[in-house]
Amino acid sequence: MFTRLRIGFAALSMAGFLVPVPACDATEACKTAPECKRLGKCSADEKGRCVVAANDDCKAAEPCKLHGKCSAKEGACTAASDDDCKASEDCSKLGNCDAYQGSCIDLAKSVHAECTKTCESEGLCASKGGQCVALSRRHCAGTSDPKPEKESPCAKLGHCTAEGGKCVAGTNEDCAASAACKEGAQCAAKDGKCVATAEDCKKSPACSSDGKCGAEDGKCAAVAAADCRAAARCKLEGTCSLKDGACVAGSSADCAGSSVCAKAKRCLAKDGVCIGSGGGKGDAAGSGAPDKSRNTTISGLGI
Repeated sequence: MFTRLRIGFAALSMAGFLVPVPACDATEACKTAPECKRLGKCSADEKGRCVVAANDDCKAAEPCKLHGKCSAKEGACTAASDDDCKASEDCSKLGNCDAYQGSCIDLAKSVHAECTKTCESEGLCASKGGQCVALSRRHCAGTSDPKPEKESPCAKLGHCTAEGGKCVAGTNEDCAASAACKEGAQCAAKDGKCVATAEDCKKSPACSSDGKCGAEDGKCAAVAAADCRAAARCKLEGTCSLKDGACVAGSSADCAGSSVCAKAKRCLAKDGVCIGSGGGKGDAAGSGAPDKSRNTTISGLGI
């Protein structure tokens, strides 16, 4: 004996005779079929096939209990809400507690295609509520490895802690390993950012090189004329005077005692730098106006 399902009736073949069976019996047959518990196919369609037709079909099936797929959509059980995911075994065992595109996943470990650009530069890797957000340290670091990616906000700025959907500097330890600390002495966490303190600036290369031994607005700056005179660039380039948070060549006297005067004949002060007697800024390398926006190093000066 075998069963055929057709347009609301099941036809049983017994000794050559067809015996019509009501559609309600087809539905009952679906409820007891293995596909009901395994896939949520607990209802009979107009042709008598077992299908997923309602949320109740899914809620009683294994996909709901195991994977949070408790809602019917387009003939299948899917994860439609975070609440369904949180009640699933995958949430308690694997941390897959967030609904995304019909499945339960761990957003803190996910990088979504629509967030690729903001993920690399800002750590905003996961789509939630229509926005790209940062939900974990691995988002901010751009990797699950102990060492953050070089272009990540964690490696560059010390913004390693996910808070309020964004990457911020949560602790001094976040800042300590960053490029901002190594290059700009911005090693202390304050209000979600890494900032420079006077103590850190005094220990930094920017102090001995550029005279930037104090801190202003969270960055190292020249705050004392004595620091400018003690800096290496004073002797090398004549930047021995303090002006607007930077050490500059304030007079020709500053230039006269410098290496650029003795070796490159750049002995006149103009616009904060030492220039040649011809007055041109192209007489020797480094004769342009000083860049206050970044720290520099002694190497490569051509003197």
